[in-house]
Amino acid sequence: MIRRCHNRDFDLIWTIINDGAQAYKGTIPADCWTEPYMSKQKLQDEIDEGVVFWGCEEVGALVGVMGIQRVRDVTLVRHAYVRTSSQRGRSGRARHEPAIGEQILAFLKPCAPRSTAMPRRPWPLILALGFRA
Repeated sequence: MIRRCHNRDFDLIWTIINDGAQAYKGTIPADCWTEPYMSKQKLQDEIDEGVVFWGCEEVGALVGVMGIQRVRDVTLVRHAYVRTSSQRGRSGRARHEPAIGEQILAFLKPCAPRSTAMPRRPWPLILALGFRA
């Protein structure tokens, strides 16, 4: 089930972001990597700047999140993270089933006013889609 995340989900969102980013440690350029990958303050700053998080629940647990931000007539995909245990190839998910990130994006795409754009440096999402730094 895809749902909008709320304030009560803040710690879960932060955990998923940092857990999901671990899959790309060593692949994300060293000058872009920090521990944790995203601080709680940075996450709060993103939310304060208008990023709205949506999540995918499986068996009652939040397993993936995507943060979007509307800027004029464009919707930016600012963040997309999936728990490492739920990433394709680790979750027992059949290959023909859409990945969690794909499910969230498909749900959100009709909500975008005109177009959807990627952030400047979305390393986990870029790498998950098969591109290399």
